[in-house]
Amino acid sequence: MALESLPTELRILILQQLPDIQSLQSLVDASPVYYNTYALSKKNLLQEILQRQYGLMDLTEPMAAIRSQGLHADIPANKDDIVTLLDRRRRPAELPGSENVPATMEECRQLAHLYRQLESLLHRYCTPGEQPRPDSPSQTEKARILRALCRLQTYCNIFGAREWSDQPSSQRRSSTWYRNFGLHEMWSLIFATMPPWEVEEFGCLWVFLQQQYTAIFAEIAQEFPRNSHQWQALRPTVDGRELFPSVDGDGSDGNDYNDYRNHLVSLGPTFLCTVLHQPTYEARRNLIACNAIASKSSFMNLVHVARDPPVLLDPADKYDRPDMTRTLPTLPPIQQPNPGWTHHWHGAGPIHRIREVVRGNPAQEPWVERTIGHFAGWQWGYAIWDGYATAHRL
Repeated sequence: MALESLPTELRILILQQLPDIQSLQSLVDASPVYYNTYALSKKNLLQEILQRQYGLMDLTEPMAAIRSQGLHADIPANKDDIVTLLDRRRRPAELPGSENVPATMEECRQLAHLYRQLESLLHRYCTPGEQPRPDSPSQTEKARILRALCRLQTYCNIFGAREWSDQPSSQRRSSTWYRNFGLHEMWSLIFATMPPWEVEEFGCLWVFLQQQYTAIFAEIAQEFPRNSHQWQALRPTVDGRELFPSVDGDGSDGNDYNDYRNHLVSLGPTFLCTVLHQPTYEARRNLIACNAIASKSSFMNLVHVARDPPVLLDPADKYDRPDMTRTLPTLPPIQQPNPGWTHHWHGAGPIHRIREVVRGNPAQEPWVERTIGHFAGWQWGYAIWDGYATAHRL
């Protein structure tokens, strides 16, 4: 092979330019020479390829997603580790460079696996359907989607639910994180560290996961209704209260499964990826049935409850200043709001301040901060896409 006769320095350059981990694996498996070259600096090579895959988003967010696995907030002993991890996630520039990259080969493999899962969801998110979306997102749009998915995974790992398994100790239940973290404490650790448009990017992907489960349940409803004994027989526990649709359903024919969606979303994007990649419809249906718990708690509810959240925290506090008209255009596109968010909250005028205060009906509502909550726009991703037409559908 002519490529094997190249000097070591050129072989390293070739390895550095490979598009993904799979290509790297294929080359080093096929060539002992390139395997030896790879072994000289395999960790650095993997980091460079991973960074190229994740694009404009640095590796801090996906690393938080893999390192937060198992740090359930309903376990009191995890609290200090959770606070430390989320504090590191929000201020990577203050940490040594070694803290911002995978520490082991195993973390490199986990990051590569996570990317494959998130990439499949990204492609699905960009697939045109009822909501017109570009099938080829820009690098900035792709970074917004991946960033939101990573943050959603981190949030679900810590404050979300746990997947049911057939182990004796496994339980089908929602998280009770609020026993160890106050609402505003949780908000400060995650959402107060993001500018408001990034919180809405998170909301757009939350709704996307809901929509995916709606489609899955529509398929199941064609087989049998939710109040049927066939559905109940698939579930690992018998709860008479779940034999019939909740008050969130239409109650007309027992087919409404949709009040299971929020619990399933709280299992995280990677669980949805597992569901979607089941080999058969029956396997997909059974996995859903094992993990379906009726829940009204959604991110939209959380936004309502946290209507007057704490002040923006580092690094989002850099946006909370009066000169944003001049400052925002100087930032990289991934750090700026997209046209849809800007148009909705600020119209055609400039953004003078991020945290605008508006007054609703004085008899019904006190002064509140208008920063997030365009839920209808979340259905088609108004905080994600940059297109002029999309921005003016508001």
